Amino acid sequence: MYPLLFEIFGIKIYSYGVLVALAFLVGFAFIAQRAKPAGDRVDDYTEALIWFIIAGIGGARLFYFIWFPAQFFSDPVGSILSKGGLVWYGGVIGAFVAMAIYTRLKKIPLQHFSDIIAPAAALGLAIGRIGCLLAGCCYGAPCDLPWAIHYPLQHETHGLAVHPAPLYETVLMVLVTIVLVKLDRKKPFEGFTTWWFFILAGLVRFALEFVRGDQLVWSQDVHISASQWVSLGGMALGAFMLATLSRKKQSAAKQPPALV
Repeated sequence: MYPLLFEIFGIKIYSYGVLVALAFLVGFAFIAQRAKPAGDRVDDYTEALIWFIIAGIGGARLFYFIWFPAQFFSDPVGSILSKGGLVWYGGVIGAFVAMAIYTRLKKIPLQHFSDIIAPAAALGLAIGRIGCLLAGCCYGAPCDLPWAIHYPLQHETHGLAVHPAPLYETVLMVLVTIVLVKLDRKKPFEGFTTWWFFILAGLVRFALEFVRGDQLVWSQDVHISASQWVSLGGMALGAFMLATLSRKKQSAAKQPPALV
């Protein structure tokens, strides 16, 4: 756990912020590499990246306030300016909304645009979770496995052996990235890669919540965390959109050719 990487001229450089910035940079490089063979203008993605950064961080912060309202209302200004307090689901949703607005204004096909971005988003999430490990957030539940990790005694886990939950997610999201790239190469229609991202990312997060030590459970009667509810919603939306787009493609294929 290394929340503070170094300090220069009185400015503190935090590991979480560095890894988030690295996630955006690597993600964009991946997007550019994918956009060129598709015949897209890389400048469109460069311009959109600014939208995504603002909307993604804003959405991640907003979801944190929704998840933990007491912390926000106890110190609104401090909460907004603090270095922590980001929920990645909020970041994904915020960035997707920004993408929908941007592509509409630019008159760019949303499904194609998002298909180019989806694998890079998965890779960015994988890198960002390393920042979570270094910052000490998103920690795992206690366990006695050989690969368990120990945070410092001042951490919430009080020195217990816990699951390296952020690293689990890093490994799984790298695998999701690989799967999405392979799916994209043989996709039957635009949007295929995007909605598989929602399904796979949702599945990963739903499963990992069982080994997370910082779960937020809305109801003890139904022991499903807030993130798991959102995961279920994302997976359901992804499955619905894939089915809908598949039916549209099949319907279009059955249409008789237009008379000339």
